[in-house]
Amino acid sequence: MNKIETDDTGAVFMNIPCQLRKSGKRVMLIGAEASFEEFKNESLARSIMKAYRWTRLLESGKFNTVLELANAVKIDRSAVARTLSLVNLAPDIVTAIFNGTAPDTLTFAKLVTGIPDDWQEQRKQFGMA
Repeated sequence: MNKIETDDTGAVFMNIPCQLRKSGKRVMLIGAEASFEEFKNESLARSIMKAYRWTRLLESGKFNTVLELANAVKIDRSAVARTLSLVNLAPDIVTAIFNGTAPDTLTFAKLVTGIPDDWQEQRKQFGMA
């Protein structure tokens, strides 16, 4: 079950039940409701994890700007900014991605073309309404 919490500073934390699964040298993060074989969009899930990790680095003050972060992770600033936009996804959309139940049409490329602020609009736009 998903849980969204805020701490005393106003930071938002989202807990999504998941498990790590090894496949050779590869480790995959899989939502609790998905099977290893069903997990379709590992790269999108990784991008979401990066977005939350990078957001924490920016909020903590370790990096003051997206450009500083981009230089540190050796990725183009615009690519970092596009990835950071994923933190605005509705929790149920994130859960569907991690559970492997999101539509096949929901891709990183589609998400970074623009994520509406309104979660209901996101569901409509990404075929999850």
